[in-house]
Amino acid sequence: MIIRFFKFTKFPQIITSLIISFLIMLAFKDVNNLASEFYSLSFLIAIFFLSLFIISKNSILKNNQYIALGLITFCGIYFKMPSNISTTASCFFLLLSIRKIYSLNSNKKQNKKLFDIGFWFLISTILNPISLIFIITIFSGVFIFYKITVAVIFKILTGLLAASILIFFFYDLTVNTSNSPDVTSYIIDYISLTYTSKAIFLSSDYRHWLFASICLVTFFYYLFRFFGNNTSERLKNLFLLIFFINSILLVFVINEYSIFLFFPFLVTLIKIISEIRSNLFFEIAVLIVIILNSYPYNF
Repeated sequence: MIIRFFKFTKFPQIITSLIISFLIMLAFKDVNNLASEFYSLSFLIAIFFLSLFIISKNSILKNNQYIALGLITFCGIYFKMPSNISTTASCFFLLLSIRKIYSLNSNKKQNKKLFDIGFWFLISTILNPISLIFIITIFSGVFIFYKITVAVIFKILTGLLAASILIFFFYDLTVNTSNSPDVTSYIIDYISLTYTSKAIFLSSDYRHWLFASICLVTFFYYLFRFFGNNTSERLKNLFLLIFFINSILLVFVINEYSIFLFFPFLVTLIKIISEIRSNLFFEIAVLIVIILNSYPYNF
């Protein structure tokens, strides 16, 4: 059935999933604003490839040949939801920071990794200040895979400062200095506005909670079945759990932030598929989900 196609070599899967993702975008997004939607899709694909790299590099999944199916399934939901380029780009840079956290397992270039964690996290926060919420994920990950000391915090803050200086010079070169926003005030004001805006806070249309609810059930099924048989796997899944909780709390409140669920959704869905791929009922369930994705409802 449908899952069997994704047992073959990865390159055909990736090409197929990219084409299908593009067609899904055309089906559900505003063709009058195609350029903006295409940029959003491009960032989503970049997030997909970065997720592939993180998963493969850190052995998060031993069997990930079904991963392209995860992209198609996610796209069917994602392109029905409100989204913007800055939010998608923010997720991409957040994942760059997450990637460095996973790599702290290795003892190579630890100072550079800690610097990069702070640097990419600040870029993510500038693009969408709501990402500041993931500071919990960042420091929890450093604690899980490395340690938290004054020196470690200082190195992360150095990365944050370097990114701040870079952005300051960018504004100085491209925008009149007197009109350049104060970064700290901008982040605080944005988060305050986000959580007090009736337009996006706890929307009365609860249909946008559907995907987050499905992710929640899928993730906890994954934790129950595949939390890990050794310390290394358990630490990786503990960090994934923290990242997921951070994301799910955000998504339940603000529907356009579903992109932050992509990485944990990809890991958990593909692990489940690879483990119970011979189950006919599960194959039918996946097929039904894909068919439902083709229904042009809007969250």
